[in-house]
Amino acid sequence: MHPAGIKFGLSLGLLELDGGRVVLSSPLVESISAMARRKVQRRKRVLWIWDEAVGAGLRKLMPVRIDAPRQEYVPFYTGLDRIIFETLGPIAEQAKIAERYGKYFFSEHTFYRKMRQDIRRPHMRLEANLAWRLHFRETLALIRQLLAKYSPENMRHAELLALCQLDNWDQSPNKLTIEDFLK
Repeated sequence: MHPAGIKFGLSLGLLELDGGRVVLSSPLVESISAMARRKVQRRKRVLWIWDEAVGAGLRKLMPVRIDAPRQEYVPFYTGLDRIIFETLGPIAEQAKIAERYGKYFFSEHTFYRKMRQDIRRPHMRLEANLAWRLHFRETLALIRQLLAKYSPENMRHAELLALCQLDNWDQSPNKLTIEDFLK
């Protein structure tokens, strides 16, 4: 995240410094996680839940009117996904959901082998909503099993971790951020 975005997040108490890392504050993680739980339980469609959950979680903690200059809050919002992944990464590592390679997180190499292989799946192109929903439900069930086994104290973040897994922990250099445009 751009330093101006970090400054904005720290000034509102949305971000914290954890050693050399910038992570979400505990109230923001809990707020986003609660919204993800609520959205997943209410909806049948999986697509767009990430944006809705993050937006709703932010709205609970953000002031209605932002008085900061645009140069501060735009980098905050564009780098927020990466900070969420950076915050949830250690939880995912502990539960054997994801692994860190350098500064990036990727799905743990045996994660998808643990999913059920013997069921028939709907065709992704012909029944896309049904296929995504089934894939997400299987991923969520496996994440709940792994959390119960390796990290039961973080079970409340299962839905948010499943959304991160669905996004493939994509904080890769190919994903454009505001930093790319400011160079």
